[in-house]
Amino acid sequence: MSDYWHYQLMYHKRENPAAFEGDGYYAIHEYYSLEGGDTWTVQPVEVTGEDIEDVKKSLLLMLQDIDKHGVKDYE
Repeated sequence: MSDYWHYQLMYHKRENPAAFEGDGYYAIHEYYSLEGGDTWTVQPVEVTGEDIEDVKKSLLLMLQDIDKHGVKDYE
């Protein structure tokens, strides 16, 4: 269990993979581990910022968290 949120790369399986190229796709969500179970944002996060440095900082944090936490299946 963690006591903070982090960015989490999650694999989404498609409901109808025949209609798309591939069985699924990857997206980054905000993620938080709780005692009763983990929770995450329903919609993937957007990369936005007040300026270029904000966007770069967000991207760097996302990359660091992907390296640290890996990939989870979206359920």
